[in-house]
Amino acid sequence: MNKKTTACALIGCLLLLLGGCARETKPTGTWSTKSHSVYQGQATDAALNADETISVYATPEDLRANAISLLMQAAESTNPLLRANAVEALQYAPDYLRRYVPVLLHDDNRGVRYITAMTVGRNSLTEHNDRLEALLRDPSPSVRAAAIYALRQAGEPVDPTPLSTMLMSEDPEVRANAANILGELGNRSAIPMIRLAVGAPTPQATPARIKMVELQLAEALAMLGGSEKDLHPIHAALYARPEEAELTVLACQICRRLGDEGASADLQNLVHRSGKFQRPAEVRLAAAAALGSIEPGQISLDVPFEYMYEESYVLRAQAAHTMGALGDEVAFPRLAVMLDDPNPVVQVSAASAILELCQTVR
Repeated sequence: MNKKTTACALIGCLLLLLGGCARETKPTGTWSTKSHSVYQGQATDAALNADETISVYATPEDLRANAISLLMQAAESTNPLLRANAVEALQYAPDYLRRYVPVLLHDDNRGVRYITAMTVGRNSLTEHNDRLEALLRDPSPSVRAAAIYALRQAGEPVDPTPLSTMLMSEDPEVRANAANILGELGNRSAIPMIRLAVGAPTPQATPARIKMVELQLAEALAMLGGSEKDLHPIHAALYARPEEAELTVLACQICRRLGDEGASADLQNLVHRSGKFQRPAEVRLAAAAALGSIEPGQISLDVPFEYMYEESYVLRAQAAHTMGALGDEVAFPRLAVMLDDPNPVVQVSAASAILELCQTVR
């Protein structure tokens, strides 16, 4: 898994969010464990202060500077969703990322702490080891798991065995996050443990959450080089029922992260079906983003352009994310427009996409 397939994922799809608002109150939003890890709330925050002089004719360098300015505002926002997305997006601007890691590793919101620790690990920022060691005693098992990951990525001899206990947790958030981390650590000895977790009881979870956790367990097995059959539930989820669009979106994200060329034909179908067979917008965008990473140049920007003025800020944000994933500099003028969107979630998504795109095309 590389930066391109992990960055900017927080806002990018359906905003499937795991619990934990700023005061750790009981979550009421939808849930996931992969990247979407803060409570969404009502997303009614005021827009961030975009540079009024920025235009569709701005150079990529000017757009990048404005994107960083917006992400710095987001990193200091009272909204944990914005803080979490900002810290992950700033991995494309590491000097700025380093400014916020010390604070956000101790954020009130467990999702922000989790994402920050994971971002530190993925980018090998070893100067934060002391703070990560403190997180090994965090009240959230997910945060403790992320601290183990980041410290091991930094070469520290941290005991990973707590991850095996978390993997069998009845809490779906904890189980899926532990599986994700075991997959990213790349130790094949974890395969038997993950197989044991498949189908283990999760009485706290709804049937939909259970299906999502099972997909993430399958992803971890695939990351560790399990068998070909580990991909079967992921590919099957690409054709989940319309009312299970969240499952299809997650499957698309997983195919993107795995670089799963075997899913390309199915992803093409998800993007291009029309008429009564056309899939929902969020599915089309997620499939397009996956194809943009797996087979660059195979998907037209017309797909995300179609949704950049949608009434739903979630779809606008996902459209921006998909523009970044497709890696085509033609998207810069559209993303410049989206930097001034009235919704800060969309602004952060556009800023994230600009940083990703700048790194891709440079």
